[in-house]
Amino acid sequence: MIGLALAATGLTLMLRSDLPFIRGETRRVPAQIIRHQLTRRGGATLYNAILLVPDERGGFIEVRDPLTTPFPTPVIGERLPVVHPKGYPGLARVPYPWFRGGIYAGLAYAFVMCVLEVTGLG
Repeated sequence: MIGLALAATGLTLMLRSDLPFIRGETRRVPAQIIRHQLTRRGGATLYNAILLVPDERGGFIEVRDPLTTPFPTPVIGERLPVVHPKGYPGLARVPYPWFRGGIYAGLAYAFVMCVLEVTGLG
């Protein structure tokens, strides 16, 4: 039962964060990595890339990539494409389609297996 709740919560949170990308038009724009935000948890150092993203008024804004990694990648100064919902450059993120797809697949598999176990069909 706990596994079912965790899988459902994970899927809900993923869909909630992806909803602006699914519902509307998206923009693919070039961005530059300007630094990394460091976080220390349990003796480990984790990194989030800080992106310099063009906004829709001709300026630039700083955006923290939501993906946390144990190493500082992409490299500072690197230019790469990012995606964001039209009108919301503050939601920009580096597209990792295989990574996100893998997370969705894992959570969906866990959800289905838990449902089958709870209902006695598995």
